[in-house]
Amino acid sequence: MEQTHIPKPSSCSACGTSPVNHRAFFIMSLIDETLDATMSTLFGWMRIPREGWTVNYTIAGLVGFFRLLGLARFSDDRTKAASGRSELIWEEAARRGIPMQQIVMFGRHLEQYRAKLGGRWFYFQSIPVPHWLPYAGYTWIDDKLKLAQRLQKAGISAPKAGHASTWRKARRVFATMDKPVIVKPRSGSRGRHTTTNIRTLDELRSAYDLGKQIAPSLVIEEHLYGSVYRATVIDGTLSGFFRADPPRVTGDGIHTVRELIDTQNAVKHENLRDITLTEDSLSFIGRKGYTPESVIPDGEVLDLTAKTGRFYGGYTKEMLAEAHPKLHDIFARAGKTVEASIVGFDLITPDPTADPDTQRWGIIEANSLPFIDLHFYALEGTPIDLAKNIWNLWEKRYPKK
Repeated sequence: MEQTHIPKPSSCSACGTSPVNHRAFFIMSLIDETLDATMSTLFGWMRIPREGWTVNYTIAGLVGFFRLLGLARFSDDRTKAASGRSELIWEEAARRGIPMQQIVMFGRHLEQYRAKLGGRWFYFQSIPVPHWLPYAGYTWIDDKLKLAQRLQKAGISAPKAGHASTWRKARRVFATMDKPVIVKPRSGSRGRHTTTNIRTLDELRSAYDLGKQIAPSLVIEEHLYGSVYRATVIDGTLSGFFRADPPRVTGDGIHTVRELIDTQNAVKHENLRDITLTEDSLSFIGRKGYTPESVIPDGEVLDLTAKTGRFYGGYTKEMLAEAHPKLHDIFARAGKTVEASIVGFDLITPDPTADPDTQRWGIIEANSLPFIDLHFYALEGTPIDLAKNIWNLWEKRYPKK
């Protein structure tokens, strides 16, 4: 299958291929943090029911209301899927004969869908998470600080982390950390407005200002070394393990960074996007003492950005078959710890094929809507279509007739 939904580069290099309106994202993050703190204080003692009928009927009612006003409709056009993961979900639903439609509101195709099983419509955002499975973690799982705290409490490796909503607090947290550190928005994903390899207060200030463009609260965490991996857990099972490296060049002692990039772009894989020097990448290599006109020593490898994957010109590989057996047990436990039945964990490790107990590694964030298409469209390795695993969960309750 050829991937038709390919994200476009953003005018904001700090957002990468997943741009957001900075002011709107900041406001929504502030509202989320305020509501979360208020609800935890007032109702933290209550258990949220795992059955999602109230949410399902509420969405159905709202969409029905807007349909009566002529402002909403349902679309059967699978080519309009809003993301690669939704595209795979929809294709697999079609193969199984499961009716699925996309919600179109004010003429815009949303990342909201419905599927009909057992004669009933179920509404969902991108991934149809069965509401009878563990669900409580979805209220907080994108909070990087809470994630680190809960994983550490469960004995699962995560980097030391602190949070800051003011510059004064950021400096205090920075002083307690081994260097270098990473600064990122407390919530959100896709590496938006994240700065790595921070060693000085001046670099911290730049990273703080960048993060605060979209987030009221930031996380400062110790830097881990190795490639970035995505471990997708479905119903307590490690179902995909994907490696994503940033674009990088290897010095020869002769050519500049810019010349090495041009050479690499000329011979790149057809499914890789060109490597480009953005404001984000210039800042990144600058913290390592390089400019586009620098000549890298022979044999030295230079990462060009912290952002990973083929849409940035990086390397990708599906490695589930190669992951160390202990990782399967660790991520099964991590899935239970966060109380989410479908979740993607991002981790950094030097070597996932080796015993994790013999190396420094850690889970750096979790995603409530994991991009399952990463496992299917990797440049190397055996593709895994996790849409099948997800619909299998529904067939346990709604078997084919």
